[in-house]
Amino acid sequence: MARSLPSADPSRRPEARSESAETQTRILDAAETLFIENGYSATSLRAVAGRAGVNLAAAHYHFGSKEGLLRACVHRRLEPVHEARMAGLDALLAREPRPSVREILAVFLAPLADESTPTTLPRLMARLYGEPHSLSRPLIEAEFTPTARRFLAVMREALPELAPDELRWRFHFVIGAMIHLFAFDRPPDFGGTAPAPRPDRGVEDLLGFAVAGLERPPTGRRDAREESR
Repeated sequence: MARSLPSADPSRRPEARSESAETQTRILDAAETLFIENGYSATSLRAVAGRAGVNLAAAHYHFGSKEGLLRACVHRRLEPVHEARMAGLDALLAREPRPSVREILAVFLAPLADESTPTTLPRLMARLYGEPHSLSRPLIEAEFTPTARRFLAVMREALPELAPDELRWRFHFVIGAMIHLFAFDRPPDFGGTAPAPRPDRGVEDLLGFAVAGLERPPTGRRDAREESR
């Protein structure tokens, strides 16, 4: 008599996978809120699990550690931004093989003005950049490196007069200004009497500021590789 086949693994059932995805989303939502409100150090996995309404083991099972959970929170919000930037750059290069600096930066900054971008993203990134470098830098480099390399390569074509090191520094300053806009959507009043600047002008003004900084004449500084020749 043939032996009966073992029943399918419950974790592979569609409803089980759906429950697992829902649990992960609840944990990510809770963690994102607590990381933004309290910062990384003041947020515990137990607090995240409590807010998500799951047991602590579930948070460990899905994300491994608090740092793994932070990485997952950041990646969830940034992945669509990276995809939009890459798709926008592909479309731009298909129309214009040698785009201007303004056109390249407009694509890079476009997700900031996209209404579909979650409002929590700027606050999460501003909080992340305020964390110790030992935590934030590896995470930021892992998330941004593929996209940044692609945009830098295209910008080198638009700014051939700049040494690679100088272009990297300028792009670094552009990203810094972008992060500052994440944290503050308008400049401080400083006790002035002029009308408050409109927040929706931020991305537009940042674009003009960044283009001017990238296109200014070279300083004449040479990078280390060139100097060693």
